[in-house]
Amino acid sequence: MNSGTRHPGKSTRQQPKFGKGVTPAKALEQLAALGATGALTVLGEPGGVIFLRDGLVNGVESPAAPSVDRLLTAAGVVEERVWETIPSRPARALVEGGHVTAAQIELCALNALYDAAFFVLSTGRAELRFAPDIEHWLGADCTVTADQVCDHVARQRRILDEVHPSDVTDTAPVRPVLRPGLDRVLVSGLQWEIVLHADGERTPQELAGLLGRSAYAVTLDVRRLAAAGLIESPPAPAPAPPEAAPADAEPADAEPAAEHPDPAPEPDPHPVAANGTVPATELLPQRVPGTFTFEDPPADTRRHLPAGVSALAVLPGAIDKVPDDSLLKRIRSALQSLR
Repeated sequence: MNSGTRHPGKSTRQQPKFGKGVTPAKALEQLAALGATGALTVLGEPGGVIFLRDGLVNGVESPAAPSVDRLLTAAGVVEERVWETIPSRPARALVEGGHVTAAQIELCALNALYDAAFFVLSTGRAELRFAPDIEHWLGADCTVTADQVCDHVARQRRILDEVHPSDVTDTAPVRPVLRPGLDRVLVSGLQWEIVLHADGERTPQELAGLLGRSAYAVTLDVRRLAAAGLIESPPAPAPAPPEAAPADAEPADAEPAAEHPDPAPEPDPHPVAANGTVPATELLPQRVPGTFTFEDPPADTRRHLPAGVSALAVLPGAIDKVPDDSLLKRIRSALQSLR
């Protein structure tokens, strides 16, 4: 890998080259060692973007996990109309406008970072591209090391396997068992929300986007429900039947039919510039202020909880009591110290 120069903003303008088979985690470690500033785009399923600032991770986005704006809006902390009035890199504007405290926005940003990182770093057979000098849209100051992110994701995978060793429910539509054969069923508040909103079509990640919850937390609780026999496992795909030769097939000694010209190749969705790099606008999802990673569902698609049932959101401020700023700072410090 060629060494690059660091421009006055302490970022690196070099274009790293990732060898074949390099995982997103290894690519992240390479960029962290270089002290890079920019966006590592992971193309694949589910994929996403990791944003670095001077070798530290300060934001992660994935279509599988709700973004910060979706979490704050779903928790009732920031109204949706507010996002349409604030400028780009809105973290400071939200604090100065009195919508959130500094500790709230940092804690929410950390939660969203770790949540999305699990899915981005779990992307298999990914194509990796790096665009220098691009920072996360939120503009929050919180950063964590690449080692902390990778260690946290490894711990999350281990917990998933300890809860239930099968991953068949992780990305499949959630289908609750209608008659579990149990006299009593005890579920948590989040598990109740999952069962209430599962329609047999939404995956755990889509439910997280609908509810404004951590996508990893929903995936984990779906595994818990599956282990308890409350979630149906998706049916195994049927084997494809062998292809039968058509009745009007030509004999082997018949002359071949005239070949049809090959169709024109489809345009490359990620064009390469003359200097060999991919434009940053082609790498990153086009985000419009006020929009979310998941499209906000119509008002009549989310079912309301029955009277007497309380489902607390994962973010401070979703309850009536004003959050203790010093407590949030201690929680933030504890999250940053996790290894």
